[in-house]
Amino acid sequence: MKIDLPKTSSAPQDTKPAHVDVAVEADGTVLWNDQKVDDAALQARIADASKQTPQPELRLRADRKVPYERVADVMSAAQGGGLSKIGFVTEPKAGGK
Repeated sequence: MKIDLPKTSSAPQDTKPAHVDVAVEADGTVLWNDQKVDDAALQARIADASKQTPQPELRLRADRKVPYERVADVMSAAQGGGLSKIGFVTEPKAGGK
C-alpha cells in the first residue's frame, strides 16, 4: 500500500528573538525604542510587551552618570510588569582595557 505523506523542510528557522531597547539618559529620561516615555507610558509598554509570545527581551542601556536608583526603578518596573528577560548593553572601554 502506497501512502502519500506530507513533506516538511528540516532546515532550521533563522528567527531571532524579539527585543526592546530601553535607554536611560544622563538626565533620567527613559527612551523605549528611541521614543521618549514617561513612567506611566513605560508601565503600559511593559505590560503590552509582557503579553507577547514569545516575550521580547528588554535590553537596558544606561548612561554612566545616571543614579543607580533610576536604573533600578526601570528594572523593577520591567520585572513587576511581567518581563522576565532583561539584558544589559554596555560599551567596551577605549583601548580594550
